[in-house]
Amino acid sequence: MNKKAFAAVAVFFLVIFGTLLRSITNFSEVVQNVSGIATDFYSTYVVAFELLSLILVGGIIGMFYITSREED
Repeated sequence: MNKKAFAAVAVFFLVIFGTLLRSITNFSEVVQNVSGIATDFYSTYVVAFELLSLILVGGIIGMFYITSREED
């Protein structure tokens, strides 16, 4: 593995480890409200929700395009 790839993997794991440590120390009980989440998605955050769906569909189409190309 080259140095850049090793550095990227190391940074990734450091970020994940730091996030886990912060989430363990800042744990608090949260009441889940599914109705409130649905209301937020389809009123306040509808544009962001739709843009995210377009990005994900584009990623799936791109994945199929990249994997279906024939090598010369």
